Amino acid sequence: MTKNFDLIKEEELMTCLSNDDRKAFEYIFRTYYQDLCRFGSTYVKDVDVAEELVQQIFINIWERRYELKISISMKSYLFTAVRNKSFNYLKLQLPKEYKKVDVENIGFMDDSNIEEDIVFEDLKVYVANAIDTLPEKCKAIFNLSRNSGLTYKEIAEELDISVKTVENQIGIALKKLREQLSPIWDKVIILLMLCGI
Repeated sequence: MTKNFDLIKEEELMTCLSNDDRKAFEYIFRTYYQDLCRFGSTYVKDVDVAEELVQQIFINIWERRYELKISISMKSYLFTAVRNKSFNYLKLQLPKEYKKVDVENIGFMDDSNIEEDIVFEDLKVYVANAIDTLPEKCKAIFNLSRNSGLTYKEIAEELDISVKTVENQIGIALKKLREQLSPIWDKVIILLMLCGI
């Protein structure tokens, strides 16, 4: 007789999983996969990357099924795993000099907390205002890089300037922003990456 996994408790589901029950694993996968991918893509801003990260988490769960202990709900465990995996992915994308930033300890990233979301939105406004104070040429180049996602070469071609000039102007922009936003600079770096500000 086929088990109805919708009707069994999570403890039983975990027991089934640790007993090599592929149907239990498939049930967990089918139940959460799409929502986890959507959740992950809000962080990494790339559906394909989000799907790959979620798949890695499920592979890890299957490989560790014998010793896996989940003290919170399966849903909480999976969403936390996706968030952490996404942060680790973003950390690897940081420029070398910013890799020391501890992405996982940046508190304003928790989507479940409305108060923190407000802080996050305030931070975006604060950063946008700081960008507005940049010299015009510097601001234009910085915005083409962050908002339009253009490479330095593409910006150079569009503005008919050298790649070296683009590099210098981005460097100036980051230096000026760092000076203005020094108390919150670690958060700003992640914000620039996540929101394309």
